[in-house]
Amino acid sequence: MRRFILGVLLAAGVAGAANASDYIVVNSTDPGIKRGMALDAGMRVPVAAGKSVTVMRASGEITTLQAGAAGVTLPGAKLAASDGAKFDSLKSLIDPPPAGRTFGARRGGALCPDANSLDDILKLADTPGCKSEAREALDAYIAKNGGGAN
Repeated sequence: MRRFILGVLLAAGVAGAANASDYIVVNSTDPGIKRGMALDAGMRVPVAAGKSVTVMRASGEITTLQAGAAGVTLPGAKLAASDGAKFDSLKSLIDPPPAGRTFGARRGGALCPDANSLDDILKLADTPGCKSEAREALDAYIAKNGGGAN
């Protein structure tokens, strides 16, 4: 019986880890809430009173929430499973780039295609040598659509 319970708990933990989050933090005035944090819809986030947090969904929707005494509660319903891969791609662009030296060929900005939409930005991120341009394009997209400065 003990093995069965441990197996159920392990399976539940793995299943929970496989679920994608719904929002990613793109900006916050609270130093405890870091850019790139993944959050779930309906979650209460402990943002300090008077501070704000700006979050983004895989659809490109950007929402800025002002905190009250109890923090903020994220709106909306859970993401569809099909948005999980898109969310992961966005998270990789929003997370800080790895520190240190990189090896291999790099392209200049002139060889990377223009990114005029969120889908273009994600395609640009998959283009070899264009990840930094994709990060810049995503930052511009966030600023243009209400995400403010980083």
